[in-house]
Amino acid sequence: MTGDLHLHSYYSDGVYSPSAVIEKAVAAGCKVTALTDHDTVDGLDEAESAADALGIKNIPGVEISARKGVDVHILGYGIDKLSRRFRDFIRAQKEGRRERAQLLLEKLSEHGIDIPLSEFDCPIKREISRAHIAAAIVRLGYENDFHTAMRKWLHPGSATFVPTRGAAPEVAIEEIHAAGGLAVLAHPVRLDLDAYARSALIKSLTSAGLDGIEAYYKRSSHESVSGFKSLADSLGLFVTAGADFHGDGNEIIAREQPEEITNV
Repeated sequence: MTGDLHLHSYYSDGVYSPSAVIEKAVAAGCKVTALTDHDTVDGLDEAESAADALGIKNIPGVEISARKGVDVHILGYGIDKLSRRFRDFIRAQKEGRRERAQLLLEKLSEHGIDIPLSEFDCPIKREISRAHIAAAIVRLGYENDFHTAMRKWLHPGSATFVPTRGAAPEVAIEEIHAAGGLAVLAHPVRLDLDAYARSALIKSLTSAGLDGIEAYYKRSSHESVSGFKSLADSLGLFVTAGADFHGDGNEIIAREQPEEITNV
């Protein structure tokens, strides 16, 4: 089934409502979607209703922020969003995100970048992300564009960077499975590791129960897709495709998705 399994709404760091995201996915040719907001399931009901109205399938999803030396994001598909255990896990993840955001704002203030909390006022309840902070840096005139703000102040190696305060990826996989879902490594091409260390990490996560990897990602090169597909085959993992759509100019991907996920 053709679709995009990595979409974000304004419940995390996307621009559009869940309904609008699903509408855009349908316009791009998707027959199956997955809203995968960061560390929240708040937009899933709306996404499901929108998908039903448009006659497509939306898989309940989430993107878990994890850390193992580097940031490692784990996508969960087919999760039971009503699971008390999973909601407790998500609550802890949100607390970690809030702590990180507070530390980022404090560090930025030490460098002369003062951002009042009113800059993040929003009609819907969402957590402050690096993307929101970068946008505020630009709005307040400290930098001229979003990408400069991210690179200069919020990326690893910058003076004000604060690492993700999420669970270990093995724990994320365990919690996704406990909620009845499948666990997929998001955008492995973005892991801040050399090729050897990246392969070693994927093999380690496979031993911990990883189900698949996101081989097709945004504008992935043919070489990177081929390499991840080969690694997935050798480890018995399936591969998925996702645009990591936020509404920031990247296009939604309409690609064939694995039956393991489209049948959940």
